[in-house]
Amino acid sequence: MKALPLLALFPLSLIAQNPIPAGSYNASSLGNALELRIGNNNTYELVGASGNYTLKDKKIEFSSDASSFLVEKKQSNSPQLQITFKIGTGLFGDPHFLYVGYENNKGEVEYVCVHNKITSLENVEKTKDSNGVGYYVLESFEVPRTENLYLVNAHSVAFNNKSKEVIIEKYPIGKTTNGVEVEFLGTNNMLNLKGTYNPDKGTISLTEGDSDNAILFSNKASTPNPAKVARSNKENVKNWKYLIAFEEEQDIPEYNPEQRAKHKNQADISVPKNLKAALASADKYSRLVIVFQQPDNKEAQQQFATLFAKYKEESGSNGYPYELYLATTKDMKTLKAKGVPTGNQMAVLDVAGDLLYNQPSTIEEVANDEIVTSDSYGQQFGTIAMARALDKALGNPKLSVKDLQAIFTTFLKKESQRVYLLAKNRPVQKTGDANEEEAFDYIAQEQEDYFSDFKNPKGIYQMQLTPEQVTTQWQRIVNAHKNDSKLDSAYAFLLALNSNDSDYYYRIFNAEKPASPADVDAIAYLVKFSEEIKAHNEKLIPKNDDYTDYQQRLEKGVIEANYGHFSTLLDRLVFNDKTLFEPVKAVYIEGVKKNVLTADDYIDFLYENNVEEASAYFGEYYKSLLKRDSNLIAALDKAFSEGDEENSWKYYKMRFANRANNIAWKVYEEHKNDLAKLAEPYQWASSAVQLEPENPYYLDTLAHLLYIRGEKQEAIKLEEKAVKLLSKTNDEFESQRQEVKANLEKMKRGEM
Repeated sequence: MKALPLLALFPLSLIAQNPIPAGSYNASSLGNALELRIGNNNTYELVGASGNYTLKDKKIEFSSDASSFLVEKKQSNSPQLQITFKIGTGLFGDPHFLYVGYENNKGEVEYVCVHNKITSLENVEKTKDSNGVGYYVLESFEVPRTENLYLVNAHSVAFNNKSKEVIIEKYPIGKTTNGVEVEFLGTNNMLNLKGTYNPDKGTISLTEGDSDNAILFSNKASTPNPAKVARSNKENVKNWKYLIAFEEEQDIPEYNPEQRAKHKNQADISVPKNLKAALASADKYSRLVIVFQQPDNKEAQQQFATLFAKYKEESGSNGYPYELYLATTKDMKTLKAKGVPTGNQMAVLDVAGDLLYNQPSTIEEVANDEIVTSDSYGQQFGTIAMARALDKALGNPKLSVKDLQAIFTTFLKKESQRVYLLAKNRPVQKTGDANEEEAFDYIAQEQEDYFSDFKNPKGIYQMQLTPEQVTTQWQRIVNAHKNDSKLDSAYAFLLALNSNDSDYYYRIFNAEKPASPADVDAIAYLVKFSEEIKAHNEKLIPKNDDYTDYQQRLEKGVIEANYGHFSTLLDRLVFNDKTLFEPVKAVYIEGVKKNVLTADDYIDFLYENNVEEASAYFGEYYKSLLKRDSNLIAALDKAFSEGDEENSWKYYKMRFANRANNIAWKVYEEHKNDLAKLAEPYQWASSAVQLEPENPYYLDTLAHLLYIRGEKQEAIKLEEKAVKLLSKTNDEFESQRQEVKANLEKMKRGEM
């Protein structure tokens, strides 16, 4: 029977027989420190959600009961329980509508309002986590220690009356805990989770809603992170008696964290004396410069003073992203040389003074559009600035390799900067028939949507880089390290960044990069120095630290080489360019030898690309197993016990059977008239049936080999069994059913 992918072999029993191995899976991409706990009986707990899951053909459906809070244990010096709340800047989270409950000596739960526990709403700190996500941190407060912490989300009463339900969530923190950090997740925290399970890699790829951004969970741990507390109970209560009627009180202070937040260690802002000073300050504090050229605005001075005061007050808590400068008559010539048109203009410059964007505007119009105080404009200007920086660096063929490494590293460490929207020379990707009118350039539409608030789209800087320029510069870096005899940690750090999630080419052009020898060399470097990379990382983080988040690890200089993903990258390279087979094969051999790539993945690689080598390698692998024990199952058990910690014995056995069957079938297709070359495949097919005697596809393969060997009656017997087993499958497998039936009839007629 034709080779079929693993986990698509016998769907009648697969779902029940092969749940995801229980354990703790940690996010390893997108700068996320989430933890997904897979339990027995198809249950899961995600930090922020829990429920049941179903697994079918590697696709995971999660029924989600989302939490309003994340709770993490912390160490404090308090004899009581110290609680610190943090609330995302984009969420409505008001201390008036948050309550905390603890168990008293009688075992009863006492509730207190967070607003009444903090001494002042003034003591709010605005900061960012290691992933750049902003949030407000409230003043810490204390309650008696408690076995269970009860957290109440009462925000519904802010929009309705007291009959509205409040949500009470219970967290078993333990009475020895003297500190917790509580993150409020929002009032409508509904999750639509979907996932894909890769049993070969032991990874789970998770998406939420319609998002295309997947979070990859891997590194299954035997025990979950004890600091992160999963919710044990959730209750919706109407007419909750502990609610405080804040709306009936007089002169109650408004909770407005944006105005009250304090940002520590933030450099102050002042009006630059001249354009040169503005650029120097921008360079010092990593800011952009917004210049107002206002020759026709008689109110320019007053409007600028008003805007600057507002900017200083409203942006200070989150850091100042810009230097604001009102141009003088003397600056007009300089600005014109930079490309700023005449008349009233707002111009955005980078630290080098290069023009990123301009639009005809008065200062008052800019203020009304909230351009200098808007986070979204800040992100968009940052994207344009990165596109300009890439252009300047990668467009310079004489730039040093050291500086090239620096710009690539800076770019790849940043998340979600959509510079491809500005790539003038990106490879065109269209949906539909290119010869038809409905052919649609979806990136052009995304660009239009992303910059929809910009009044002068033609004033947005367009990145001039070509794919050839970018790949040539990357090739220069790789070539400079081909003969390294010692690990260059900075280079390896860059290679690891590039091998995780989207590579540099995709992030610049939103297109798959044509395969090249440089791609193989890059992976080969990480394989070659895998032991040195491990030693390097162990100097930076504790050996058993599985919980430091991805972004923090990057800041420490950890080389995040995801070796489990390398087989996918290598296979893709050869899929796109068959001439890379030999160099990729060499990387596989080295990787298997160093135990960072698996023999199973290597077999799969050979299977897809060279049946002769796949047969030879699997044959040696098969013989090495039987040297351990002449009984195949006993031999597999020994191999499993020594090397496979991530998968169940049942899955390990099934995976071996699948590979044995697939390679046997492929050799049969290539050499069905050469009995000598079919001797070993016959053994492999027999082993597959020995391990999975009720698999109709394996029976079909073995039947073909028996038939060609002259054992026709035994072949017909097995084929009849395969037909009988397939008769129990649903209509989805009708084509396979008919194919096996046709094979049976041919065998009976002697026409095979």
